[in-house]
Amino acid sequence: MTSITSIGDIPSNYHCHKRLYKLVWGDYNCPKCNKSRIIFRNSYEWCPHCRKKFSVKKETFFRHSKLSYKTLYTLVWCWQNKWTISEVRKAINLSYYTIRKWYKKFRLQLPNDNTKLYGEVEVDESFFGKLRFGRQRLVIGAIERHSRHIKLRIVTDCTRTTVEDFITHSIAEGSLVATDGLDSYNEVHLLGYEREDCNHSLGIFGPTNHIENLWSVIKRQIRRIHNTLSFSYQDLANILKEYELRHNRPELFYNVDNYLFYCSALLH
Repeated sequence: MTSITSIGDIPSNYHCHKRLYKLVWGDYNCPKCNKSRIIFRNSYEWCPHCRKKFSVKKETFFRHSKLSYKTLYTLVWCWQNKWTISEVRKAINLSYYTIRKWYKKFRLQLPNDNTKLYGEVEVDESFFGKLRFGRQRLVIGAIERHSRHIKLRIVTDCTRTTVEDFITHSIAEGSLVATDGLDSYNEVHLLGYEREDCNHSLGIFGPTNHIENLWSVIKRQIRRIHNTLSFSYQDLANILKEYELRHNRPELFYNVDNYLFYCSALLH
């Protein structure tokens, strides 16, 4: 299948329909009688052998959508390429609410990533959102220095119990954990980790440069797309999961077909 590298490369509705059908069923045969020569209509497929009419959308999370296949492909492509909602509105003339709803749905289909970071790993915390809006969230994160794989989690505090729980679930034992001078990290060596720390209050940031840069990049990208950093708990959790996978499994975002193939919730 031809790779889609720009919005102008997105094929016709007919070809998007066929691409989705093959991703779901593996070929162009009828799922009922397994005969070939399926006929593709605008919103359904028809088999001239068993004379059955069906729709591949019903086998996916697109099942209740009335949008065309090309529009759905375009939405996925724009989300993968971090288009703002305003940019998408200009390109395909959908409402703000519709685009935002689909962006949320795309995040919900993403698979879980349960692998642990290993080696030299930097850990830090950062606030997202403004306290006066009542939606400020504290996020703890870790980044593997060499692979740039990351882990992100919303937490309620930075106590020893909280940070140690995050480290043990996100980082493999034996790793070097680089942190700031927060007392909550003082006993991570008892959990099977080495520790490298630095005092941010003295202007020393070297050991945690990568995680500090990560916060800057993620916040800048989220603001550009959503115009805010203030979200409900679940919305922010889903956004952070998306950014985890953008770093850890970038193949999900290479093209539309990769995303649709790897998201297990899509398949019948």
